[in-house]
Amino acid sequence: MKKLTTLLLALALAASLAVPAFAANTTTLTTTVPAATYTLNIPADQEIPYGSTETNIGNVTVTDSASFAEGKNVEVTVTKSDFKSDTTDTTIAFTLSLVNTSNAQRKIISSSTPLLFKGRANGTVAEKAHFTYSDVSQGNPASGYADHITLNIDSESWGKALAGNYSATITFTAEVVSG
Repeated sequence: MKKLTTLLLALALAASLAVPAFAANTTTLTTTVPAATYTLNIPADQEIPYGSTETNIGNVTVTDSASFAEGKNVEVTVTKSDFKSDTTDTTIAFTLSLVNTSNAQRKIISSSTPLLFKGRANGTVAEKAHFTYSDVSQGNPASGYADHITLNIDSESWGKALAGNYSATITFTAEVVSG
């Protein structure tokens, strides 16, 4: 009996020293949200005809956009320099305008009013710049999308320019912003 009791006590002692094994009680989940991507297309270099008061220079568009979160847009700031010549001190000032050809509306572009490419529910942005304008017939603001940009030089500015070769630059800076 002593042997049986000793054996049972030895087994009980061995069982009490066993390390219990527990299964993990958490699950870790991970994901990666890709950065928004897009291609900004700007007008090509071009020659502006002398005396032209309004020249269509093309359009700024956004293509191949993807992974835009809800409420995100592309905003493009436009800065420009007047036409300057290396041989004269005169400059030729100009303005740029967004134009919607279907309703003949336009809006002057300035560095303080960036072009807006509105985000869509499908994770892309509009291809053309969205702009608001005053609808005189309705007496309230309306909106549309730009079909092209015009470069505008008034006749007086052309008349003051001395002979020479002039050049100007337009810089387009894009960023993703909350809408």
